[in-house]
Amino acid sequence: MVVVIIKPLSLCLVQMGKKGLELVETHPKVLPDEVLSEITYKSMPMGAKSGDFSSAGIGNFYYSSYVFKLPQEKGRDNIGTIVAIFPNMNYDIDGIRKLFSVIVNELEGKAFLRMEIMKEILPNLYDGFSKGRINIKISSTTSLSIDFSDEKEKKVVDESKAFSDDLWR
Repeated sequence: MVVVIIKPLSLCLVQMGKKGLELVETHPKVLPDEVLSEITYKSMPMGAKSGDFSSAGIGNFYYSSYVFKLPQEKGRDNIGTIVAIFPNMNYDIDGIRKLFSVIVNELEGKAFLRMEIMKEILPNLYDGFSKGRINIKISSTTSLSIDFSDEKEKKVVDESKAFSDDLWR
C-alpha cells in the first residue's frame, strides 16, 4: 500500500493560554466541537517543548501535531501547536512531521513565527496539501515556498522497489 501526504480534513492551531490550552484557529471549520476540544487538549502533551511531534487517534479521526516556540517581546516565550486532522491513518506521518518542521523553521528563520501570521496563512497551508506545494506571500519581501510533490513520487517508487526486492528473494 502506498502512503502519501494527503489533504487533511482540517488544520488547527493551539496555544498555551492564561487558563490552559486553547484552540486559536481551525481551517476549514468542519469538525464537531467535541472533537476539536479533545484535539486541543491532546495535541500538546504535558511537558511538551518546541520541536516535539506526536500522532494519535481520537474516535474516527487521526491527527499529527508539531509543537513550536512562540517568541514573546516581553516575558517568557509561549508554545503553540499546528495540528493536521485526517479521516484515517493512511497518511505519511513522517512527511507531515518534516513539512511542519520546515514551515516552522522557515518562519522562525525569517522572524515571522507569530500566532497572528500562523492564523493568516492557515488556509493557504491547507490548500497547499492538495497541490503538493505551498506558496505563501507573508509580506511584501518574504514568501514561503515548499514543494513536496516530489516526495509523493519518491514514496511510490521506493515502495514498488521494496516490493520487487521482496518478491525476488
